[in-house]
Amino acid sequence: MKTQFNISELPVSQLEALGIYQDGQLLLEPEDLSTLLSGRRTTLVSLHELKGKDFTIERLDARLSLQRGPTGEVELLIHPIYKKPRAHPLLKEDEMKALISGAKSFVSRAVEREEGRATMFNVEYDKLTKDFVGYDVSKVQAPDRINGMLLSEEDKSAFKRGNLLELADGTKIQHRASEPKGIISDRKALVLSVLIDGGISYLLLRGIRSLSENVDQKDHLTPAFNSALAEMEGVKVSRQREFGMPELPVESTMRKVGR
Repeated sequence: MKTQFNISELPVSQLEALGIYQDGQLLLEPEDLSTLLSGRRTTLVSLHELKGKDFTIERLDARLSLQRGPTGEVELLIHPIYKKPRAHPLLKEDEMKALISGAKSFVSRAVEREEGRATMFNVEYDKLTKDFVGYDVSKVQAPDRINGMLLSEEDKSAFKRGNLLELADGTKIQHRASEPKGIISDRKALVLSVLIDGGISYLLLRGIRSLSENVDQKDHLTPAFNSALAEMEGVKVSRQREFGMPELPVESTMRKVGR
C-alpha cells in the first residue's frame, strides 16, 4: 500500500533522542512503523529518560506520528495522555462534547488553504490520549478492493470522508485516522488491495477494532475474504519465484533504517 512518508524520510535524530533508534536499528514494532509511514498515530509507546533544557522525564507513554513541514521536512510528533480533553481550534464546544461522548464519530470542516481554495478536514477524538485528531480528507488513501470486492469511486470518496460503508457481502467498514490500522469494521480481519503502477499491492489487516464496543464482530472467514487471501498468497509466491529468492520477513525489512 502507498504511504504518505518514505522510510528514508524518518527523522533519525529525533528518534535517537527518544531512545527508539539505536545502532542503526529502529526499536518500533513493524505495525507501528507502518502506521507512522501511513500518516497515522502509533499505539502507545513507552519513552524513557526524556531530557529537556530544564527537565527530565523518567517515563512517558505516548503515541507518535509524523508531520511534513512547509518546506517538505518530516517531523516527529509526540502525543502524550492528557488528564482532560484539549480544545481544538476548528471545533465548537458542543461539537467537542459530541465527539468525546461518542454521539459523533467525526466533525467535518472546510479549511481555506489558499485564496479561493479550501480543503475538507475531519476531526476525530482520540479516547486514549484525550485529544483531537485532525486530518486532510484528500490525503486519505482508499483501497480499490476490500476482500476482493471492488469499491466504486463513490464508495472511495465516502471512505475518505469517514462515512460507514457496507459491502456486497454485508461487511461494514469505516475509516478512522485515530486508529493505528486506519479502519474499524464488523470483521476482525480484512484483505485490502490497491492498484499501483499497473500491479496490485495487498495488505492483510488483523485485529481490527469493532465498529461498536458493545457489538461482537462477525466471522471474518467469509468466501470473499478466503478468496482474496488466496489470491494475495498466490501473488506472493509468484513474486518469490520470479526473483528466485525468498521474501524477507516483514520485521527485517521494516526495522532497519539508514541515515
